[in-house]
Amino acid sequence: MARKTKVESAQTRARILDAAETEMLAHGVSQATLECIARRANVSRGAIYWHFADKTALVEAMVQRTAMPLRDLRQCFGQHIPGNEPMRLMREMLLHGISRLTNDEQHRRVCHIVFHRCEMTERGHATDHLLSAMFEDSREVLVSLCTEIAAICPLREPLCAEDAADVIIAFMVGLYECSLRHPGLYSIEHCMEAKVDAVLGGLFHPTGA
Repeated sequence: MARKTKVESAQTRARILDAAETEMLAHGVSQATLECIARRANVSRGAIYWHFADKTALVEAMVQRTAMPLRDLRQCFGQHIPGNEPMRLMREMLLHGISRLTNDEQHRRVCHIVFHRCEMTERGHATDHLLSAMFEDSREVLVSLCTEIAAICPLREPLCAEDAADVIIAFMVGLYECSLRHPGLYSIEHCMEAKVDAVLGGLFHPTGA
């Protein structure tokens, strides 16, 4: 049998991940079998194991495929914001996160799987390790950015940068949860700029105030 090229291997891997998304969205992570994923992807179970050590590795790859680390996002947005203004940078990053959930169907599918279709087992959630690392890194970025903002627009007393970062995380997680769990009732994009401005305005005093 001819050896697969890197392009063919990447295409097979992507097809497996697409099939896993569909199966896990429909049946939940624990009930989505590798047999069904292989059948949907038109590959053998062996092909899945060639690319992924187990189902947990498959779920983690799904998350990594759609997730953009906040550290990378900050660097990317910072290149296009004059003077790397920290308040504007924070605002644009939060709006980007809301916009992705609204407009990126794959991102929305994977978030729904992680939030609502990833059942707890005796070993915890399949994404616990990955998401914990992502959360810690994201919080570190937010604390750093809040510290920079506070040097220009002081925080409302008695808040510190860590408190502000925690409020922002809770705000974003709440938006995602409401939008994913109640899509027919809750519109995450409704007045999204005003919502972000209200949160940031509640945390930081305006310049010169």
